[in-house]
Amino acid sequence: MYRLENEFLSVEFDEYGRLTYLKNKESQYGNIITSPAEDSFRVIFKKGQNWENVAFGSKQEFTVTEKDGSIEFSVKKTKVRDFIADISLTLIAALDRENLVFDAVINNNEEGALITDFYYPIIGTVKTLAGGKPALLWPHQSGEKYYNIGEYLARKGPSREIFNHSLSMTYPGHGSMQWMALEDKDQVLYIASHDNDFYATELRAKGSSIDRGAITLTINKMAFVKYEEAWHAPPAVLKLYTGTWHHGAHDYMEWTKTWRTYHHVPQWVRDMMGYYLVINKQQYGHEMWKYNTLPKLYQKAVETGCDTLGLFGWYDSGHDNKYPDLEVSESLGGAQMLKDNIKAVQKMGGKVTLYYQGHLIDITTDFYNNGGSNYEIKSKDGVPYYEQYNKSHESTFLKNYTRKTFSTACPSCPEWQSLMKEKADFISDFGADGVLYDQIGGIPPKPCFDNRHPHAKGKPSLSMSNGRKELLNGIQNRTKEIDKEFAFFTEVITDLYSTYVDCLHGICAYPSREGNRLDVGLDNERVEVINYPELFRYCFSDIIITLRNQYPYISPRVANYAFTFGYRYEMEIRYQADCDDVLNNTYAEYNEYARKVTELRRKYWDVLGYGTFMDTHHITCNNPGIIAKSYVNGNKLAVAIWNDTDKDAVLDLQVKDYKLIEVSTVDDTFTALPGKLLPQQIAVALFENQQHD
Repeated sequence: MYRLENEFLSVEFDEYGRLTYLKNKESQYGNIITSPAEDSFRVIFKKGQNWENVAFGSKQEFTVTEKDGSIEFSVKKTKVRDFIADISLTLIAALDRENLVFDAVINNNEEGALITDFYYPIIGTVKTLAGGKPALLWPHQSGEKYYNIGEYLARKGPSREIFNHSLSMTYPGHGSMQWMALEDKDQVLYIASHDNDFYATELRAKGSSIDRGAITLTINKMAFVKYEEAWHAPPAVLKLYTGTWHHGAHDYMEWTKTWRTYHHVPQWVRDMMGYYLVINKQQYGHEMWKYNTLPKLYQKAVETGCDTLGLFGWYDSGHDNKYPDLEVSESLGGAQMLKDNIKAVQKMGGKVTLYYQGHLIDITTDFYNNGGSNYEIKSKDGVPYYEQYNKSHESTFLKNYTRKTFSTACPSCPEWQSLMKEKADFISDFGADGVLYDQIGGIPPKPCFDNRHPHAKGKPSLSMSNGRKELLNGIQNRTKEIDKEFAFFTEVITDLYSTYVDCLHGICAYPSREGNRLDVGLDNERVEVINYPELFRYCFSDIIITLRNQYPYISPRVANYAFTFGYRYEMEIRYQADCDDVLNNTYAEYNEYARKVTELRRKYWDVLGYGTFMDTHHITCNNPGIIAKSYVNGNKLAVAIWNDTDKDAVLDLQVKDYKLIEVSTVDDTFTALPGKLLPQQIAVALFENQQHD
């Protein structure tokens, strides 16, 4: 055994470089590693026609070198099932105060080999941290929490595929951040990748139906190490500590400050309460909202607590058609009518954004067939990554047999970047307040194999992330050259891409089952998955995100969720049935409640809107049926409180170092905290720290 130790951690590895012992020296719980993972690493490479030559760490012969504070595990040549490959690697583990840092170097001297995947570190297996059943904090979009993750994984499968008993996602894309954590009472196992090259990455949690409750965590970098290349893997940082997940998240947040950029966000976006998304013309030609209806639409938006119109399908071809060859629609009213009615909405106090597609290329367009195909992402087989979308509402024929096919643009292409910047001018000419470029804020990082494109470091796995950075930065700069208040919206939530954007059209941000937080609070062995937006909101509370909502109404729970976690409303009017519901005021009661919640938020916007989301810092709520989240701005603290159950809930809230000023619900204001909240009732408690400078 090979040992590292300091005042924070005791760590041991076996002769294969596998982690066998991990102890938090501040706790009483001892070693959390039940048994070592099957391998310390896995390397997968292509040679000849075989893309899945696998070198397992457990099959290698290591030379071990112990240094002051670090251990190196070296392999001169890697053993594969059928041969020995001239691929050498060194795994490095080192203690840096509370961090166990994993580094690696790979030298590919195997002629004809292309290393695609590098799984390292592999941490496990873990069954408990503090005697309980750990929960997994998982950065899928805003965040998720998997209670009793070991049992959850045991129930997935079995399968002979790679996803056997596992949960995985790629970053940047569905994964919004490069970290995950296990939490068990006051013990946290946190692991993060500090990869500022932003390789296509997979986070994976794996379990077992045989060894139920066992958990293994790993990070896979799609390295694409070429022949005769020496590649230094991005470091991974592991912590095992006493406290809450916020400590690890704060460390990650501090690391992102080394590469995140900051820009001016238009004031109207900072003040935006809700995004009223409307499709003027659908994919198959059905027209629903002509340009002269925009003032009426804005009035409907105001009735639901929204203040910004987002027009999709405003172009002649209809939504999800003819990208990027978009033209104003004469049948909807023509260019002048569009301009006049945007101006009319603005005079009423509203804002308007127009949609543009930043990712898809319609393969039937003149653009595609006259050179645009040169800019598409190519798979390893030289075939474009196609995507299909269908917006049929009534026709079985259209739904089943006419899915619209698009190719996808490689964002590393300078020509595509230039075209997208030009389209910001195209949109601004109509007098809009901003532009939403769809999909470019976090589509999964599909590697591009078109060698004509200038991919960062010549790597397919950097084509999406680094190309998107340049694309987004170019659009952000161009929008502010047009006007500092001209806004740039896009879709999907990631730490990397959001730094270039004014507002995110969020996905997967929606309340999960009513009362689930109460249930897991009363039974911590319960297997339950809940949306847990605290993860991203705590790390990046400055990022403005809409609460994606596919319905033509905002239900009370959705309004409460947006209020509590600091999202902006969104609702979508996409089909004729949606239009009918809006015009007939079908959801008048929902709309009125949503509007009242907006009024409540506005009353405390200096803290709820401009403040920092602090999650549970400064506060303690002793009833798991009530969700309470703190926001701080200067000497003011506001607590957003929500009884997300179907029963009355006792309000037992303590706030440290702050004096209560007032408490407001959607109906009234009080000078003291109420003793209870009714089912689905919300409140804001405003506090002041009189000692704050």
